[in-house]
Amino acid sequence: MRPLVARFGVLALTAAVACQAAQAPGPQASSGPSASAVASSPSPTPAASPTVPYPSREGTCAMRVSESFTLANDMTCAGDGMVIVADNLTVDLGGHTLTGPGMGPQTWPLPQLDSVGVRVGGHTGVTIRNGKTTAFSTGIYFIDMVSSSIESVTTLRNRFGFYIHASQKITVKDSDVEFNIYGLHLQSSDDSVLTNNLLARQTYNSPGGYGLYLYASSRNRITDNTIDSNINWGIWFSDAKENVIFHNNVVGNNPPVSDNTEGSNVWYDKQTKEGNWWADYKGKDADNDSIGDTPYPILGPGGMVDPYPFVAKDGWKTKRRSTIDHYEPAAARPPRAITLVALAGGSAYTARPGDDRATLRIPDVAQIAMGTDERTLYAASGKTVMAQDIVTGETRDRSSYSVDGIVAANRDGHSVLVVGPQGAEQRDLTTGQSEFFNYHGSPEVLAPSYKHNHVFVATPRGIDLLYLNLGGRTPYTIPLDGAPTAMVMAGSGTRIYAAIAGQPLVDVVDTEQYAVVDRITTDVVPTSLAISPREDVLYVGSTSGVEAVTIRDRSVVSSAAFLGSVVDLAVSPNGDQLYVALAGLSHAIAVLDAPRLRVAHVIELDNDPSRILVASY
Repeated sequence: MRPLVARFGVLALTAAVACQAAQAPGPQASSGPSASAVASSPSPTPAASPTVPYPSREGTCAMRVSESFTLANDMTCAGDGMVIVADNLTVDLGGHTLTGPGMGPQTWPLPQLDSVGVRVGGHTGVTIRNGKTTAFSTGIYFIDMVSSSIESVTTLRNRFGFYIHASQKITVKDSDVEFNIYGLHLQSSDDSVLTNNLLARQTYNSPGGYGLYLYASSRNRITDNTIDSNINWGIWFSDAKENVIFHNNVVGNNPPVSDNTEGSNVWYDKQTKEGNWWADYKGKDADNDSIGDTPYPILGPGGMVDPYPFVAKDGWKTKRRSTIDHYEPAAARPPRAITLVALAGGSAYTARPGDDRATLRIPDVAQIAMGTDERTLYAASGKTVMAQDIVTGETRDRSSYSVDGIVAANRDGHSVLVVGPQGAEQRDLTTGQSEFFNYHGSPEVLAPSYKHNHVFVATPRGIDLLYLNLGGRTPYTIPLDGAPTAMVMAGSGTRIYAAIAGQPLVDVVDTEQYAVVDRITTDVVPTSLAISPREDVLYVGSTSGVEAVTIRDRSVVSSAAFLGSVVDLAVSPNGDQLYVALAGLSHAIAVLDAPRLRVAHVIELDNDPSRILVASY
């Protein structure tokens, strides 16, 4: 079955075409260039390469195109610019501009199709070339397309620049994608070529700000593009596999890249051993082969790298010698020192994995959270939050907040969040500045987003999206299959796992699609969850024990039974140990070898625990 997003897109396209077929021709396009279009154009329309000429004709808005032609005029439209309704044709925009009514409201994760510059679906052999689309919901929208192309087109100030959806063998080349909310977007699209494009300065209206986004798209070839100054990710891959990426300039994005698929995508040309130019690369080129002597790390859980990064922009154009291969896969990371932190009986306790009994660390504590540095403990008592270094014992901050609620560390590394039913507050610990947000939900668990500007809040009605850059507005709640009893975010930030109350079920939420994209059926009713650092094993706690379930095939590879009830789980940084907080007949922390789940040690607690964290340093 086609994913919900794809099916929605087909329905939207079909409805639009049917509606246009039933109506009289749309309003006549303006005969001259739009003043707003001219004013908003930061870059000239790409120069057209020599092409076969087609008959010239005047265009009208919402026109249905069934044969090749060259557009003879600019168009300013209240809806779609044009809809392609046949195979094997070329629309040459003739250097003209299609201007729409504006980008329309946010519809993520669904495509925004209120107005489309060029809309085409279910066809093959279609080429759109030599012009500009601006101020539409989507500049160009392909769905269910095969062997088609976009060439020498500028698209700017749309919500989506180019949206390639459920398509195969698409070429996008020699085009400029600038100042959109989303740049070049591939959704469930495979075997395509993206080459010699400028993907730059996409703006931020969360979610957004991406230069290039691939979701569930495979075997695409991405070369010779400049991905420049996008306000969010330059390149974001989510469930994108077997793609090849090399000879791209990536500069000024924040952050440059993320890939959540381990060992699948190839960030260099295997034949020449040449990768990409990353502007923030700090390595050296001691042998003057234009290639850095150390790899460039690709953000994400798989530890991927570009092993052959260039040290200068467009380095492949001036390279004069073969690559001298210095790359060696990184050695296994040595185990780090670990301190466990447990919330038990209204106090925070600490212990090393080999200790027999935990030590009282901070009395009178209602909530605990670990900082992104993995060594700063945030402990809340009422409306006061203390920040303490687990290693040195130094209290770095003690602040009063205006709300009482759940505590979490924001992903920016220097802010603390408190979210309660009467509001939310974020405090920057480096500046002391505090901001209040008018939130009125029922928070139970927090998962700050990697984008720093919003938080996923588990509530009985689903997962609220609490937007910190919109005054705490909650524009959307991700529906689940029931109230969540536990929630954990994967290390890459692209998946949330939510245990459903009273059901042997875990919902899998895509944090980019804002939707449940999968479900994991378990043998038990989960009470707690943890995910391995490699994101390949889900640990499921219950009233009777814990199971290790593989993400790929959902098989239970091991299990352990306990007399006490499992109330929380945590995993060591290198994934070799699972820590199990036990309450009831036992109040202790069980240390298990992972993923085999053999009990290696038990740490006694004075009271039943409710939370367990891992500090590593």
